[in-house]
Amino acid sequence: MRQSAMRYEAGRAHVTVCLATRNRGAGIMATLESLARLDHPDFDVVVVDQSTDTLTRQAFDVTVGSDPRFSYRATDTVGKSVALNAAVAMAKGTLVAITDDDCVVPPDWLAGIEQHFADHPTAAMICGGVIAGEHDKSAGSIPAFVPPRMELFTSPWRKYRARGIGANVAFRSVALQTVGRFDEVLGPGGPLKNCEDGDMVYRMLRSGFGVLDAPEPSVVHSGFRTWSEGRTLGRDALMSCGATCMKHLRLWDVAMVPTLLFLWFRRTINWSQLIRLRRPNGIALFFEFGRGMFLSFRFSIDAKSKTYVPRGREGVPAQPPPLTPLTPRARLS
Repeated sequence: MRQSAMRYEAGRAHVTVCLATRNRGAGIMATLESLARLDHPDFDVVVVDQSTDTLTRQAFDVTVGSDPRFSYRATDTVGKSVALNAAVAMAKGTLVAITDDDCVVPPDWLAGIEQHFADHPTAAMICGGVIAGEHDKSAGSIPAFVPPRMELFTSPWRKYRARGIGANVAFRSVALQTVGRFDEVLGPGGPLKNCEDGDMVYRMLRSGFGVLDAPEPSVVHSGFRTWSEGRTLGRDALMSCGATCMKHLRLWDVAMVPTLLFLWFRRTINWSQLIRLRRPNGIALFFEFGRGMFLSFRFSIDAKSKTYVPRGREGVPAQPPPLTPLTPRARLS
């Protein structure tokens, strides 16, 4: 397994790791095993499982079921943001770290996160590196992102520069309490499919908190997509970005304008290809971004939390999803 380029020493903070999962089955075991190997002296892990079968629950029990640092909760809800909100609601730590159920973290992952927060007291969110695992590059790709340098962002006007992904992020708990829940209309499994991480970055900046891009410690991602699946993921991501930008513009938040322009005109269209009338030129992605802006108007917005209101829940206060605890007697052998 890849080790961090730097070695970190843990301090005194208690850290809660939040892990959302759905129908991962035995595939989650590598993630759980890497979390169990963390060298941090004071942490716990909350797993929220939205699976439609018991395979992930069995994998949890076999891998870390006897480890008191790990807790498991089952829910019949759908959506990564919903699961993360449930996990964060159960967090005990002054710091919260999040990774995905198809990632492997290095032993000093939490120590590095804690050190970065200590070194950057104005940072409330960290976007860490995500490295693609071994795969057949002729058949497809694995989403990855490693910040080019350590950089602290403090202005919402420059959100387009902070581009971390949700497979490796961390927060000060007090900042999450201030900014509020992940947007449950955004994110995998949600109606608008993606961008819950970018939306949270912007809301952190808009609330006056700093966001730190940190290349290390990075996690290894194994979420392989074929080229066809990758193209669909890219289109969905741009659609979600359009919907996220429009959400904040509908709240008359003009600080989102530079990010909208950058994403819509720089991240979609390949101008060199377009001028030469060649393909691919990004026109399809350009229209997907615009479609996301249009789809935004299907949802109401809660102005206080700056989140979409899921359809059918207009006027209903947000409540944690129902959870079923996995007690020792209920664990599967």
